Amino acid sequence: MINDYKTLIENYIFSKIARVLKQPYKAIQYPFIDPGEGYEGNLWDWDSYFTAHALLMLGKKYGENRMAAAGVPLKKAEAHAKGCALNFLSCECADGYVPVMMTGDGDFCDFFVREHLRGVKVNQMKPFLCQAILNACEFSGDYAWFDKEKALKYLEYYEANQRDEKTGLFFWQDDIMIGIDNNPTVFFRPPRTCADIYLNTFMALEYEALQKVFAAAGDDRAADLKTRAEQLKSAINEYLWDERDGIYYSGDLSYHKTTLKAGNFTFHENLAPTWKIMPMRVVFWGCFLPLYAGIADNEKAEKCIARLRDETVFSKYGIRTLASNEPMYNLEKTSNPSNWLGAIWGISNYCVWKGLKRYGEEEIAKKLQKATIELYGKNLKKYGEFFESYQPESGEPNLNPGFLSWNLLIAEMLAE
Repeated sequence: MINDYKTLIENYIFSKIARVLKQPYKAIQYPFIDPGEGYEGNLWDWDSYFTAHALLMLGKKYGENRMAAAGVPLKKAEAHAKGCALNFLSCECADGYVPVMMTGDGDFCDFFVREHLRGVKVNQMKPFLCQAILNACEFSGDYAWFDKEKALKYLEYYEANQRDEKTGLFFWQDDIMIGIDNNPTVFFRPPRTCADIYLNTFMALEYEALQKVFAAAGDDRAADLKTRAEQLKSAINEYLWDERDGIYYSGDLSYHKTTLKAGNFTFHENLAPTWKIMPMRVVFWGCFLPLYAGIADNEKAEKCIARLRDETVFSKYGIRTLASNEPMYNLEKTSNPSNWLGAIWGISNYCVWKGLKRYGEEEIAKKLQKATIELYGKNLKKYGEFFESYQPESGEPNLNPGFLSWNLLIAEMLAE
């Protein structure tokens, strides 16, 4: 049955992949990639990175003839992968701010740039720009198609505006466009207080990606970028690792000192907090991303993977985006925000699978691979489509049939 599902998935992918390639449209100047059904015509940061990664991986695996027959010749895939990064760079402000998403027109056209320019503290592009650049560079062998200074300035904007001085960790400005839309450690919580494990993990990968690009171009600044990556990984292990629970958590950076006085008596005057951050002990799929990025040492990885095996995390069809014993666990079908409070998403299964493979955990990786293939295969057989997310116990779909995006990464599992 698994082999039948593999064939079904492969055929579906090649019948659909050309749909994600879009031509320049008004404010979007370069060819780009969208997620497919539900989000067509929009350029999203981490969706476009992972979709481009999947397309280029498919190109390497299947070759020019198969890709061209599907309407995605390799040069076209390369142009659209590069175009995604070039579009974001084209919107960069003088201070390095890059918007989180782009549309050709409509209410969201230039919205985040306009908010930023009038002084609103909005999140900038999630940390996938440098990885997108590296992805296209390695595929094409061309390292001279983009402005290196703009890419560096984007990272420096993060450092100047979304980094905590005490810990060296990065935080979200608010809960808008954070990727995991309703991540309970950020969603409806005070602005600029969450050192999200998702954000910090992918920031470390951003430094590493730009370091590789600079090194390939013979730029001496590669060494400094490597140092910054190592410093951030050290901060993640120091402040976001919880030895008691054997897992990484997001951290609460909020700090408030009372100014209340009673005559000459000032409350809480003689002992300030000695800690810099408080653990936010919420288990969600982001807690396992340090495995994907190789941040955990072997001892930490072993403890993380032990937590991963628990049925509150690992369901019949893969990784719950929020552990089922968390009080916030909720499987409603919603958009605005998309619901990440326990549903199965293709990207969470993929990233955890890659992390398990990285640490040589073949048995549980194989279990997750099989669960993911069965999930996609059963839905293709029953409904004929990929979906945005799925119910963890039944495997039934939630919203947006025809959602391709990072679901295309399943092709990497098919080869195993």
